Amino acid sequence: MRNKESHKTIEMYKNSLTILFLILFTICGYSQAAKITIKSDGMKESNYLKMDNFYLTHYLYIDLFLRESLFVDANKEAVSAILEAIKKYVSEGNPLEIEVEKPGETNYKIKVVILNKDDKELLIVFTNWNPKKKLFEKEIEKDSYTRWYFLNGNKMTYRKDMSKENNYSELNKVDLTNTYLFDELTDNDTQIKTTIEEILKEKDLSVKDKIMTNLILLKYYIFKGEIENINIQVEYLKGEFEINKAKPDLKGLEAALRATEFQIELIDLMK
Repeated sequence: MRNKESHKTIEMYKNSLTILFLILFTICGYSQAAKITIKSDGMKESNYLKMDNFYLTHYLYIDLFLRESLFVDANKEAVSAILEAIKKYVSEGNPLEIEVEKPGETNYKIKVVILNKDDKELLIVFTNWNPKKKLFEKEIEKDSYTRWYFLNGNKMTYRKDMSKENNYSELNKVDLTNTYLFDELTDNDTQIKTTIEEILKEKDLSVKDKIMTNLILLKYYIFKGEIENINIQVEYLKGEFEINKAKPDLKGLEAALRATEFQIELIDLMK
């Protein structure tokens, strides 16, 4: 019954597009002359979300810009402005609407809401992207691309990264470190570094697992704000990709490094 009620509430937010919004600001001059309009009817400092910028930039940059090629050309100034607006102006009862003008195409629309269900705070982003048709609809529809995140203090966790979604005893060590980093359990954070060190000591570690583990270590350094280690780790990984450039199975990890470098720049802008 609770799930049905939750879905009804979410559908209400998807369909409540008649709310009058105050236009806060318009960002012009970004990639491909994109114009980004951000609207909200609530501008209160108390709306400010508390999640760490590490989680905000990791999840929302990937999910709202890279995934499904939604807005891959956005530069860091445009992305940071959108993410900062989400962090500052969204709260329960104060949704945010974002519209990206795409010349010659249907505009990209995002709606961000906070819901409190069963004593859990959720951040939900709705878009007008239809993943089946691979196109932007004129408005946000029932089957539009949507992402849910649980908020817990300074942590933000995608619903499929929640601990209840994973059997930790069945995960290999590489997957386990990644799960520790992104689940909602703060106690697991203390096990990330030691588990990574155990993996990197393995003599028969494949090149792919070695690079994947070092990417997670880079994410961990970003999470901890260890600037010197971040810079060292980025250069190390670039060297590894250069040494192993003939290996086609590393292309996805190399793209992940580029996205992580972008994330580092975003966090620097949002300080």
